[in-house]
Amino acid sequence: MSERRADAAFACLEAPAPRGLARLQAALVDRIKRAAIRLMHRSAAGECLILRLGYIAEVSTERALQEDWTGQMPDWLIPLNERHLADEQRHAAAFAEALRQRGVTTVDAAAPDPLSRRKIAQWRRLAHRYAPRFEQGLLVPVYATGLCAEQMAMRVLARHCAVIGENHPLYPLLSRVLSDEAHHVRLCMQVLQRLVTPGESRQLAALLAKARAIDASFGVTGALAMYLAVGFHWLHSGVRRAAAVT
Repeated sequence: MSERRADAAFACLEAPAPRGLARLQAALVDRIKRAAIRLMHRSAAGECLILRLGYIAEVSTERALQEDWTGQMPDWLIPLNERHLADEQRHAAAFAEALRQRGVTTVDAAAPDPLSRRKIAQWRRLAHRYAPRFEQGLLVPVYATGLCAEQMAMRVLARHCAVIGENHPLYPLLSRVLSDEAHHVRLCMQVLQRLVTPGESRQLAALLAKARAIDASFGVTGALAMYLAVGFHWLHSGVRRAAAVT
């Protein structure tokens, strides 16, 4: 296969630009989440919530890297996977340290929120359904859904960095994690190009389309849930502060 044909076969790895109704939905989700981020930063408790959510996300990814794939990895993939795991562990430690600096001495590794758990469960079912369609079995759909998750993390972190700006105290931490997530996206793409045979590229494209459809299906609901949860948290904190004053 020529280099040009190879590039075309794996064009599905790039996150597609939304069009039509999907574009409107993405714009709505972005607007709601930006409002939620601004609301979070109105209190110290809100910023601790941001750090806690980041910590949970990193611990969940770390667990997925350790648990989702239990088969035989190619020798060349083992060190790449270990470096990825080390990055996620370093991110979790950084979020935990930022929380400790803000007076949160105990950081527990709680499970993701219910909507995120449902999305992860749907991705896992999809991975197992597609595993028999690839020579490398489950390893391919695990990395394909992992690519979608990393691309989602990039969107989340890029949005957050854009809202708070470079002068915010949390910007250095979030921008470092964003840089690492961009590297993870490239890593997943490179791994998939090595794992997937030319004859399997259409199956990979179909798998990624379904994985991204699952992600998008939680877009508006997840954004509204995030805004309402943050608003309730901020209001509850305000009530507690008022009660303490009186």
